[in-house]
Amino acid sequence: MKFKTTEVAMQPEILKRKLGGELFEEITLDDTAFTDGTCKAGQPIDQSGKAVNGETADGAPIGILLTDVSEDRPIGTIVRAFACVNETNANKNAGITIASSVKTALPLIVFE
Repeated sequence: MKFKTTEVAMQPEILKRKLGGELFEEITLDDTAFTDGTCKAGQPIDQSGKAVNGETADGAPIGILLTDVSEDRPIGTIVRAFACVNETNANKNAGITIASSVKTALPLIVFE
């Protein structure tokens, strides 16, 4: 019998704990949101589906990407409110430091 072994990297958990009543929303990501074919969990996303880390000309972020999203299927889920985001995991996975303006724009999300 032949079989193939493939290593799969585990994605860090972005939610630190559930607060009850989390508000998740599906969003189609813009082509510019992807780096090397993936938009990483923990990335702040604006209304147009672009990856942002602060206030932009297009507007403020509306949520935090919950899981990694592949460019070949650009539909992801963002956390919009009533959740506690593990800021360390989000920053590490997305390769950013979440800006204070993002935290201000998302007052219903706790960053710990």
